[in-house]
Amino acid sequence: MNTSEMEYLKLCVGERFDHDMPAEGMSIVLANGAPLLTFNFSASPREIQTFLNGNTSFALFAKAELIFFLFKIEGFLDWSDLAFTIHLAGDETIDEGNAYLPFNLVLVDPGTKIVKGIRMVTVSPDFRSRLAELIRKQASEPFSTTAYYQAIGSLYDQYPTASDLLKQAVVIEQGGKTLPTL
Repeated sequence: MNTSEMEYLKLCVGERFDHDMPAEGMSIVLANGAPLLTFNFSASPREIQTFLNGNTSFALFAKAELIFFLFKIEGFLDWSDLAFTIHLAGDETIDEGNAYLPFNLVLVDPGTKIVKGIRMVTVSPDFRSRLAELIRKQASEPFSTTAYYQAIGSLYDQYPTASDLLKQAVVIEQGGKTLPTL
């Protein structure tokens, strides 16, 4: 795909977020090769500042065909998780390379759909490499939407909380630093 064919996502604080997402909660998609993590939360001005300035941590959990992004923003959101499959990401992918990977974080008011905060946080080339490898492996496997959601349900029976997933994480990072897995 050449540059003139690419579709770019434009986000601005104070403007509407006119993209598909759950009514309340969080979602993760790939946008131009980078994770876009959207928080559809009501937030006070203080909470918006915490979203914009709190220390962030990211982790990856993988088991069989499942990939979960784990994340937290200190003072705003404790460890949380979202399942991800490349099979539902259209033509998107994560390129391998020895570069930091940006995570775009967007806070959206659920009532008005107005963007209240945007920030970008990077993860290390090692994190990027591990994610690219997991996605490549996932893409090579056959996919069934029904089986995918059933596998997520079964996984939550085994690992009911984000903390349980975190204990088995492939990689954990805070502020671009790789931390030993728990």
